Amino acid sequence: MGCRPVEVDWNEQAAKSAENYLNFTSFSKAGLIDQLIFEGFTRKQAEFGVSQTGL
Repeated sequence: MGCRPVEVDWNEQAAKSAENYLNFTSFSKAGLIDQLIFEGFTRKQAEFGVSQTGL
């Protein structure tokens, strides 16, 4: 039996990461997007993630 590839919802991961950042420090919307991009998310994923925080 072979291994099945793991499906990852990167938008969901970006939203969780954005929420985690906001739990321990404050960010502007643009600053948080930049931080998520720095972490390896695409701009689209980062923007989605930040939009889910209500920021």
